[in-house]
Amino acid sequence: MQGFVIFLGILALLLIWWNLWVSRLIVLYLRDKGESASLFKFGFFIKGKIFSYLPLYRKRSLEDEGKVGKLYWQFYFSFATAMFLIIIGVIMLGSK
Repeated sequence: MQGFVIFLGILALLLIWWNLWVSRLIVLYLRDKGESASLFKFGFFIKGKIFSYLPLYRKRSLEDEGKVGKLYWQFYFSFATAMFLIIIGVIMLGSK
């Protein structure tokens, strides 16, 4: 059982890495469209700032492409799945 929890943890870490990569791509997309976007404040990485850019990304991609950009759904899928795996892993560790 502990091996399976470790496997879930590794999957969660990969999803978090994917989520960070998608966040970076969203910021780069917004910058290319002339928006002021950054994941840093005073030199420190602030992950929570991406949530203020997601509605802007959705709006801009709808205007430019006629549909919501793929990065929008990739962000939410990777974030929700990573959180789900972490919660399942913690529950499994607690039920030992």
